[in-house]
Amino acid sequence: MRENPIGVFDSGVGGLNVLTKCERLLPNERFIYLADEANMPYGSKSAAQIKLAAEHCAETLFSMNCKAVVIACNTATVTAIDDIRALYGSRTVIGLEPAVKPCFRELGKSGYAVALVTSATYRSNKFERLIATCGGRVKPIARPDLAKFIEDNLSDIEKIAPLIHEIFTPYKTAEAVILGCSHYTYISKIISDFYGGKIKIYDGAEGAAQRLRYCLSLSDMLAPATRPGGVRFYSTFKRID
Repeated sequence: MRENPIGVFDSGVGGLNVLTKCERLLPNERFIYLADEANMPYGSKSAAQIKLAAEHCAETLFSMNCKAVVIACNTATVTAIDDIRALYGSRTVIGLEPAVKPCFRELGKSGYAVALVTSATYRSNKFERLIATCGGRVKPIARPDLAKFIEDNLSDIEKIAPLIHEIFTPYKTAEAVILGCSHYTYISKIISDFYGGKIKIYDGAEGAAQRLRYCLSLSDMLAPATRPGGVRFYSTFKRID
C-alpha cells in the first residue's frame, strides 16, 4: 500500500493548487488528480447533488487503488466528507476547509476578516458552526457564480478584477481575507492588489497537505524516499444527477 497513489479531486482546476502543495510536501508520492468537470461548479448545487458527485469521485479514486483521497474542494468537504468517511471508514480521507481558525487567531483586537465562499459552503451547517465561534469578526460572503467565472477566464484572469472590486468595496477596512474555495487562489493577487498589498490572505491548501503527510506518516503509509513522484490527470464527462 505504501507504493499506491494518492487521489485528489475537485470540481475543476481549483484543486490543482492543493495538489501543488501536496507534491511539494510529499515529493516521493504519486498522485491521481480527478477534475469533476462534468459537475462543475459544486458551489451552486444542492447538498444532495454535491454529496452524490463527491462520493462518485471518491469511489472512482479508491477503485484506482489510491491509499488516500484528498477532497481539494471546500464545498465538497463541508458537505460530503462525513459521508465519504463513513463509506470508507478504514481509508484516509483529507478535506480542505476554509482557514477560519488560523485567521481568527491572528486578527487584531478590533479587526475583522472576510470569508469568500460558495453558496453551498455558506449554507452548510459545518461552516455555520465554524463562523459562529468567531464572534461576528469573520464576515462570510457567498458568490454562487465566482468559481465558474474563474474557471472560464483562467487565460485572462484580470477580467475578474471589476467583480472583485465590487465584492470587496463594502469591506475596505478588513484585516484579512479567507479564500473559501480552491478556485479563489487564482484571484489572490487581484484581491491583494485591491487592498494595496496590505492584507493577509488565507487558504486551507497548506494545512490540507500537512494533514495528509501527518496521517500517512502515522499509519506508516508514506512512499519510500528513493521513489520519484508523479501525477496522472483525469476528468469526468458524465454529469451525476
